[in-house]
Amino acid sequence: MTIDLARLDYIHQLQRAGYRPSERLAQNILRSGDAAVGPLIELATSTDQLFLESPERFAPVHALRLLGELRPLQMIEPLLRSFAMYGDDEQLARRMWETEVPQILGRLGAPAAEPLWAIVDDAGYTPDQRAIAIMALAYATAVEPELRAPVIAGLRERLAASEDKTFTGHLIAGLANLGAGEAYQEVMALFRAGEVDLEIATAAQARQFLLTQSPKRLGCVKHPLWERYDEHGPTPDQELAAQ
Repeated sequence: MTIDLARLDYIHQLQRAGYRPSERLAQNILRSGDAAVGPLIELATSTDQLFLESPERFAPVHALRLLGELRPLQMIEPLLRSFAMYGDDEQLARRMWETEVPQILGRLGAPAAEPLWAIVDDAGYTPDQRAIAIMALAYATAVEPELRAPVIAGLRERLAASEDKTFTGHLIAGLANLGAGEAYQEVMALFRAGEVDLEIATAAQARQFLLTQSPKRLGCVKHPLWERYDEHGPTPDQELAAQ
């Protein structure tokens, strides 16, 4: 019972951690291993907290990043079920959470491929949630390069069968992020036929990305915990600039 109460207190501390949790707090949570997964998923999916007063609003981001170190497969469905886009809102905590969900899922690598494909193919998820699953698959190829060929093949297969312009746009965005030049002709044919939602991707954007490959494009998925804070924040200056 004492151990359980201690773990619960660590999560409470994480909610009050501000812009960056202490290394001691993070280590205590990570040492809890599987026992920390459930509470971290609950906090990471508490998206209402992203709109609290700053810096408390960053608690779901901290939880998400710690899940990225523990890499539990069971986080896939709850994270994607919780995912929602908030339009043009530039609030930093919300934007960081949206950006990092596919990266954290991508850190799972090959074990995540099957459940992510299942979500891509499930119309019970929103278009945005299916799009994030596609993006997570792309990020997973940076963790395990042997995934690249089967992921590209899977995207092309679904692209050939898609009759939905929005889904087609998200599939093209996935191929573009992978620099999948082998899909160039079929993608451009879809643009010419007017079969792509241009709110998702334009022909010019797709052309540029399909014909170039950059290690930096998907490289953020490899950032371990503290490198994420060093490279991406959050910091008070970032939050001030986003206002």
